[in-house]
Amino acid sequence: MSLLTSDFYKQLLVNSTDLLSVIDETGVYKFVGDSVISILGYTPEELVGNSAFSYLHPDDVPATMALLEQASATDKIITPPFRFLSKHDGWRWIECTITNQLHNEAIKGYITNSRDITETLEERSKKDLHQAYYKSLFEAHPDAVFSLDKQGYFKSLNRQFSLILGFPEDVLLRAHFTEFIVKNDLSLVRTMFLNATEGTAQTLEFRVTDADNIVKVIHVTLLPVYLQGSVIGVQGIGKDITETLFAEQLVKERTEQLRKILESVTEPFIALDADWRYTFVNKAYCELIGDSFDFFNGQVIWQLYPDLLHSEFYQKCQKVAETGKTEYLEEVFIINGLVTLSFSIFPFDGGIAIHFVDVTAQSALKREMEKLSLVASKTINGVVIMDPTGKIEWVNDGFTRLSGYSRNEVVGLVPSMLLQGNATDPETESYIRQKYQEQVYFNAEVLNYRKSGEPYWVNIDVTPIKGPDEKLINYIAIQTDITEKKKAEAELVKLADDLYKQNLNLQQFTYMVSHNLRAPVANALGLTRLISKIDAGSPQFNSILNKLETSVYQLDTVIKDISNILSVRDAARTLPREMVNILAIVTDVLTPFEDELTSGNCLVTLDIDRSFGMMANKAYLYSILQNLVSNAIKYRSPDRALTLDISVKKDKRGFVYTISDNGLGMDMHVVENQLFKLYKRFHPSTHGKGIGLFLVKTQVETIGGKIMVDSAVGIGTTFKLLLGAKHVQ
Repeated sequence: MSLLTSDFYKQLLVNSTDLLSVIDETGVYKFVGDSVISILGYTPEELVGNSAFSYLHPDDVPATMALLEQASATDKIITPPFRFLSKHDGWRWIECTITNQLHNEAIKGYITNSRDITETLEERSKKDLHQAYYKSLFEAHPDAVFSLDKQGYFKSLNRQFSLILGFPEDVLLRAHFTEFIVKNDLSLVRTMFLNATEGTAQTLEFRVTDADNIVKVIHVTLLPVYLQGSVIGVQGIGKDITETLFAEQLVKERTEQLRKILESVTEPFIALDADWRYTFVNKAYCELIGDSFDFFNGQVIWQLYPDLLHSEFYQKCQKVAETGKTEYLEEVFIINGLVTLSFSIFPFDGGIAIHFVDVTAQSALKREMEKLSLVASKTINGVVIMDPTGKIEWVNDGFTRLSGYSRNEVVGLVPSMLLQGNATDPETESYIRQKYQEQVYFNAEVLNYRKSGEPYWVNIDVTPIKGPDEKLINYIAIQTDITEKKKAEAELVKLADDLYKQNLNLQQFTYMVSHNLRAPVANALGLTRLISKIDAGSPQFNSILNKLETSVYQLDTVIKDISNILSVRDAARTLPREMVNILAIVTDVLTPFEDELTSGNCLVTLDIDRSFGMMANKAYLYSILQNLVSNAIKYRSPDRALTLDISVKKDKRGFVYTISDNGLGMDMHVVENQLFKLYKRFHPSTHGKGIGLFLVKTQVETIGGKIMVDSAVGIGTTFKLLLGAKHVQ
């Protein structure tokens, strides 16, 4: 009989807690012991002939196969735990010893001795989890956690404990707890420690000295640590309460300070608990009612003054108690006559506090002000009522019409901060501020701005309102719209300025006309007298006749120039305007000069957005640009090819035209005061009448613009045109 069939070994294999099996080199079961039935639920026949790897968890197969390969080169390998699929209980954790018997002719495989360690691992995991929780509680606890042996030496401590004392952990772990206790507290703490080692939990507050020799107060709980029924040490939890104690002391001091402050408040102040009993009354309240604090203390206010149950004051107190929100009211009472009291009722922990002020005089004044406000609301002028700090309390409809702001938008604001802007005169602003500081009546004209941003002028009369004690109560400001008046004044100033300029221009024009007319007229008169004395058939007669014709032609030219200039001046009133595309009109100006520019190798650059357009008289704009381009070509330098740059840029006021060349240029110090005057020429070698720039300036100003020039001899000339309604000052 073989060993495998003997009852002894059969019973041994069936009842063993380990599973004995044999697998070949590829992991296929050749033999499985009967204990597999109790361990994994399979019969041996179900496993024999199958690969052991087919029962392993997929995540564990690669590592287990690698171990089997290693087993071929060694006698024995113990595997790490792996998961094996049982027949009824799912995955089980198995630990296995693999013995190499490939060389044994009787076995020719690997003997595997497997053990189910699932419960062991679970217990270990639970223990690790408990350890992790304990470690986390110990290390991460916000309070100081420590343990002492029975002799009082530190065995463990967390970071917070080290932070409180300021010593590193390795120093503390060699120390006895008594080394850090303040001397006067040492006896008490020793007793506490001994009681804890005898099995009684202890709680105490005492003082310690940290590494910086600073005394701190800590609150400590000591708990006995038991092992097998005996105390083996003490564990403690401590908290630094130094700042807390300091804060409590500070609260006590502040409370006493607050009590003294409330006692000194000149207006009545009381505090009531949740049952409406007096807990505090100040001196002002006692004086008002005529009783002492002892009389009120503990009394229910509604029982002392039952008439208050029918008052609005009672209702407001109830509301504060219910909602926890502050309430305000004014109510009339009979206290040595009719008085109006203004109450502030606010909650606090355990009750409500009440502060009130006698506002009888203010209420009467307020009613008077309301009457005045009714009158003010009907006036067309702007009326503003301000508090003593200058902030708006009320405005009438006239103000809202003037400024564009609603009443709700302006209440609480300072008028100057709201209405004044960039163009407001700083001296006027300073004057207004000064008068407000002096609290005196004043009058001023100031430029304000509506909500829309539109400027408007007002004349303001500001009157301070003071009480019987000369204390400032309000300001009242009356605003009168004087925009049209200021416009008329500005127009008169501009008209006077224009008349002055026109008078100067007229003097110049008269001089130039008389000068330019005198020569051809004198020549014509002299030639006329001479021709009557010469024979008509003589050669001299024809010569005189030709000279007479030249003089008349010169006279005609001057008259045409005069007519042209006068027509430009007169057109300003009725000049038609249209939307003009700027790039298109510049192109139109350059077209007639195209051949001349090309033949002279001139370089023309344009920097103009094709979308730019402006309202202007097209003929005048064309004439202006044509004159400037013509001048650039006429006065180009003979030493280099002409470069002509024309750009148009848009700014917040309109358009800026820049026409720049590299021509002959001019000495601005010499020509600056003569540049735009009639019949002035600065390049005698070049043909011209000296009227072009005069007409350009006249036309630019006629269409509402300005012209500026910068030039240098041998460098070139740049004309800058500011066109657009906003460029007119």
